[in-house]
Amino acid sequence: MDISGPVKSIYALPGANSSAAEGLRTQLERLDRNVAEVARGEPLDGSFPIRPLVEQSEIARAVKANARALETANGVLGTILDIKV
Repeated sequence: MDISGPVKSIYALPGANSSAAEGLRTQLERLDRNVAEVARGEPLDGSFPIRPLVEQSEIARAVKANARALETANGVLGTILDIKV
């Protein structure tokens, strides 16, 4: 979505919301997989489960970014509604 100018169409917002929601879902699935791997204590390759632990910070940043995108899209929608009303 181009945010450099006025929103051209309100129809762009559902796509932004869907993308952000899908991003959140994907990251939460990654988190679940990593938590399960750490809980097992033995990753598939037999090494200490460092990768899932390190990925937790990456997942946290991605979740925050997707949540912020969702907040922004909702804020734009609120602004459009304020202008239209």
